[in-house]
Amino acid sequence: MLDAKTEKAIAQIAERIRQVFGAEVVSVVLYGSAAGEDFTPGRSDLNFAIVFQRLTFAQLKALHQHLPAWRKLGAATPLLLDRRSLERARDVFPAEFLDIQAQHRVLYGEEVFAALTIDPRNLRYQAEHEARSKLLRLRALYAEVGADRKRLAALMLDSVKTFLIIMRNVLRVRGAEGHPRYPMVLDHFERHAGISFPTVRHLLRVRLGLESDIGALDDTFAAYLDEVERLVDLIDRDLAATAPAHS
Repeated sequence: MLDAKTEKAIAQIAERIRQVFGAEVVSVVLYGSAAGEDFTPGRSDLNFAIVFQRLTFAQLKALHQHLPAWRKLGAATPLLLDRRSLERARDVFPAEFLDIQAQHRVLYGEEVFAALTIDPRNLRYQAEHEARSKLLRLRALYAEVGADRKRLAALMLDSVKTFLIIMRNVLRVRGAEGHPRYPMVLDHFERHAGISFPTVRHLLRVRLGLESDIGALDDTFAAYLDEVERLVDLIDRDLAATAPAHS
């Protein structure tokens, strides 16, 4: 449950959007941790999606004036869409839209996200693309920052969330629940895959403040990289059997 200060900030931002844009706005939605159970005051962002009838440069210019004040209230830069882009972007952002569907709250206007239909084939392609590209990026970043202990620790803690999101979307492709809470995602994924990811679990616990010591950084990174490589291999083999082959 959100604290009173956060609820006040959410209401203030939503009301300001309504005052500034009025009937130009189709829907204002709060999504992410603030619409679920994982919100941490002072640490978690407030994520808003604003859906316009038609998004124009004039609206962007008007929003620009308000964002500094909203950031002071804890808001991230909002996701900006209009009716047409919302409909036509389903094939390229299936995971993002499913995440919003799973955990959101309509502050005013229409319920536009719940009605979206996502093709699981598009989610399958996005899951594999994200997994492979993030693995390439992880390797490259180690080559760049491996000697910097502080940056290496941050690299692991920052990236672990990305791979848990990929696991969530693989579960969705397989018809399982894509739970919004990361520990539950990992539990479900390990059970469905029949493979454990102890280093991913350890890094997640450190990120959540449940453990304090990452351990020997090079050893931890080597084990982490091995688990990510196994994840990518699993996605390649498993999803290839559940969706059409690449064209």
